[in-house]
Amino acid sequence: MGQSHRLLLVEQLDAIGASRSDVRPRAQILRHAGLDVRTLAISSEDDDDLQHGTSERAQPGLDCLSPREAAEGVSRTAAEWHADGIVWVSATPGGGELARSLRGRCPAWWWPSGWAATPEAGPLSACAPELDPGDAAAADSDRGRTSRLSLWDGPYALVATPMGAGEAELLFDAFARAADQRDEVDLVLLDRHDAGLERVAREAGLEQRVHFVGRAPREAESAWLQNARVAFVTLAEPLSAGLVRRSLGLGCPLLAVGHAAEPVAGWLRGHGASWSRPGVGTLAWDTVADALHRTPAVGAAIQRGRALAAQGPAPEVAAGLRAALAGVHARRDRAA
Repeated sequence: MGQSHRLLLVEQLDAIGASRSDVRPRAQILRHAGLDVRTLAISSEDDDDLQHGTSERAQPGLDCLSPREAAEGVSRTAAEWHADGIVWVSATPGGGELARSLRGRCPAWWWPSGWAATPEAGPLSACAPELDPGDAAAADSDRGRTSRLSLWDGPYALVATPMGAGEAELLFDAFARAADQRDEVDLVLLDRHDAGLERVAREAGLEQRVHFVGRAPREAESAWLQNARVAFVTLAEPLSAGLVRRSLGLGCPLLAVGHAAEPVAGWLRGHGASWSRPGVGTLAWDTVADALHRTPAVGAAIQRGRALAAQGPAPEVAAGLRAALAGVHARRDRAA
């Protein structure tokens, strides 16, 4: 096969649910393709765990840089290691602003780790532009395999990501109607208390059923997802496809809420992992009711979601990177 190409894999934890643990399976994919891989992670500015992975346990062999250290640290590591290229993993299209710090010092490509509502793109081209972020995602399949006790007393639906007032109005209205005869089911928000969202809940008649529990420790992620009747996600902030895959792997059905989150909803429907009807920006109350009652359609979506989560990223990722690196070496040979 010839000399192995050296790739520096940089995981930017810039999405809700982004996890250091997802670096390992991503690196394995590249190594199985015959590439020599070294890894780095760039933490979030926040220390929010389920929202960002900055507080989770350290991963052996994975150095983690702060955003302030990223520009110098990535470039220095690539130069000292004589990397042939950099793979920048980020939910932000093109790698976002931090990726601009590379300034062409080393060939670099973007590996999407999730979905983002921002229209602004960074400077890097995708390593497999034909893939949806959900299909390009890598997630640690070993997490959450054991059963966890519920962290909530009674049945609940989970809001696993931050949301704005617009998404809250859609969700609270649909939940209020769906759970009208199911007053034992609560709606748990993994976020800090928000007076604006509390007001929306009160207007929907849910003031006694919507609960803010704060941002959960990373190690509690599996327990929250595994025991929820359904989990709701938005794109109020970038969303990790790894979190989506981990949720599906735990048997937690997902519903995407809001117009911005339609790419997530479309990906789930496209793979048969959703029972929701197409409709941009809508959330039908009977779709939520189906989840609370776990109808056969929801059960089928859960099974397909588990199977989907067990699949690794599409092989186009590694193939695209190998082709790009071969092109770089060919151009260098011609220039020499």
